[in-house]
Amino acid sequence: MENKVSINNNSVEFSGITRDYMEAISELIWNGYDAGATKIDLVFDTNEIDFIPSIEIIDNGSGINLGNLHQTFGAFLDSLKRGSDHRSSYVRGKKGKGRFSFIAFAQTAIWNTTFFDEGENEYINYNVTISASNKDYYADDNRQIAVNRQTGTRLKLINLFGVTAYSFTSEAFINYLKSEFGWFLLLNSKNDFQLCINGNRIKYEDLLADHEIFEREIVDASTSRFSFTITFVRWNQKIGDKFYYYFLNSDKKEVFKQLTSFNNNAINFYHSVYVESDYFNLFQFNDTEETANMFGSNPQSPIFKQLIKDLQKIVNQKQKEFVKDDAASELIRKFENTQSMPEFAATKAEQKLLFIELVKALYCIQPRLFKGLNEGQEKLILSLIKSQLSNKGDLLRLIRNILPINDDENQQLKGLLISNTIITE
Repeated sequence: MENKVSINNNSVEFSGITRDYMEAISELIWNGYDAGATKIDLVFDTNEIDFIPSIEIIDNGSGINLGNLHQTFGAFLDSLKRGSDHRSSYVRGKKGKGRFSFIAFAQTAIWNTTFFDEGENEYINYNVTISASNKDYYADDNRQIAVNRQTGTRLKLINLFGVTAYSFTSEAFINYLKSEFGWFLLLNSKNDFQLCINGNRIKYEDLLADHEIFEREIVDASTSRFSFTITFVRWNQKIGDKFYYYFLNSDKKEVFKQLTSFNNNAINFYHSVYVESDYFNLFQFNDTEETANMFGSNPQSPIFKQLIKDLQKIVNQKQKEFVKDDAASELIRKFENTQSMPEFAATKAEQKLLFIELVKALYCIQPRLFKGLNEGQEKLILSLIKSQLSNKGDLLRLIRNILPINDDENQQLKGLLISNTIITE
């Protein structure tokens, strides 16, 4: 049966739908995960000249309910997801545009879908078809009782243009999918979520330089108790212009995001933090005024403010570990390569070791101290530090006056510099 979309063909054409095939595939994959899929497979055949006549996106989600079809396919820019799926940093099929993204590289899309009809107590299978040349209509047909009694959707895109088999097997495409879905697959790794190409699982783990899960429980003045699962990730490469805390509800859907306080540092500390809790199921992310309900679920509540403090401590510690274990060693190698390192006599090996550890410690406390310097400036600062090694007490006091250091950092420097030397505070 042919049905009219509640918008005309030209409006679909100029509604901001992507023309990039990678983004288009991403939109269609997200539709599967939003439908509850745990496995999605991109399937296609090719010939000796790299031609592919079609590509399928197969998922094991809940399918497309025929009773809601007029809302999911017939209401462009007003899909069921709007309002119920707020992903503030990712446009995932919102406003009903995701299903039309196929027009970036295909003429026709055919959804063969199976859902469970509670009214009939049966698994129902049927097709939905949209043509790029007539986007303001969609057809549903071939309704039948499903034999395999399993929900899911096979989206077949045919009459492709502008793409080849290489488009979907290239390193650039694989890396795009890793960057787009790696975090989501990581958060759902306990449930074995998968994204595959021709049955071969995409392995995103090479993007992870470090990741750790923390559990926190916070109680407010009203004795309300909330549990938070915090997943810290440090990436091997930059995956965005900014670094965020992402707040997810119990369905792992993002409801709010906030910049971390580590966006302006001078090191390659590429990180993301994902916070999961049922606390965010009813989170009012627009309640930013001080007059907001202090015991509600919003950015002004004591629970949320305490959570932010805990997150800052976690990221701060992770940054220090990164600087100490990775970035600081890289900085020393850079100084050695540029010959900015001061020379130490062979008999001064212990002093050289102290010097290197001190430079690393200072870099950990304030990374910008050694960034953006030319070779002459590097040599000057390093030489000044070396010249004060014999006056450890004065050097420690000088560092305290110049750099904002906390108690832990003060004790670290004191233990490093002073050793058995007694200084006057």
